[in-house]
Amino acid sequence: MTNNVPRNYPSAERNQEPILKVLKQFLGRTDKFKVFEVAAGTGQHAKAFSGHFSCASWEPSEYDPSLLNDIKLHCKNLKNVKSPLLVDISKNLDDWLYLPQHVGKYDVGICVNMIHISPIECTYGLFKNMAKLLATGGLLFTYGPYAVDGVISPQSNVDFHNSLKSRNPEWGLRDINFLKEVSAAEGLKLEMVIDMPSNNKTLVFRQLPPGSSSDQIAKRLSYVNNNNLNGQC
Repeated sequence: MTNNVPRNYPSAERNQEPILKVLKQFLGRTDKFKVFEVAAGTGQHAKAFSGHFSCASWEPSEYDPSLLNDIKLHCKNLKNVKSPLLVDISKNLDDWLYLPQHVGKYDVGICVNMIHISPIECTYGLFKNMAKLLATGGLLFTYGPYAVDGVISPQSNVDFHNSLKSRNPEWGLRDINFLKEVSAAEGLKLEMVIDMPSNNKTLVFRQLPPGSSSDQIAKRLSYVNNNNLNGQC
């Protein structure tokens, strides 16, 4: 970031439209809902997504303190985006320096391109903490490249995985079955796996009531404000 100009990640520019297309399948443009974003990066996704869902309340978080001002700059003209929180997702929620505003009441969680480029503790922390942050029935969307049934494909993903491992042995593509097990242990059910451009996928998890074994495929969020039919926030 220089001269109050925020950084832009090319990957965020490329993937924000495909991810937004997925979000539109579950969320109405004028629906009122609360979002907690993990690993918000420069804030490009927060800007693009909250700009479309203008009635949503968006709360970004990020591990790298040097990116917080980028998020603020990208989102400075968006009244529905809150000030970003400095969060280490690998730590338990109770140990966070700043607590989110709506613990247990968030309707949506979003995490883009973090799981494969962070230590495994961050993956465990993501599901453990989102299970505490989300309301019952809330949705968690994760995006990135994944292994499927123990296989990484195509070769470009294999090369990417090896490149990540060479940079940090704790990084690398995680298997969807593994993520399904880890999330289920926290009460989050993997409901959909959506193929995305460039050999990525979006995973959709739902926060289930305690003891629930629902196999219902994700539907439009149930908390849509029935009085909000005129497009006004």
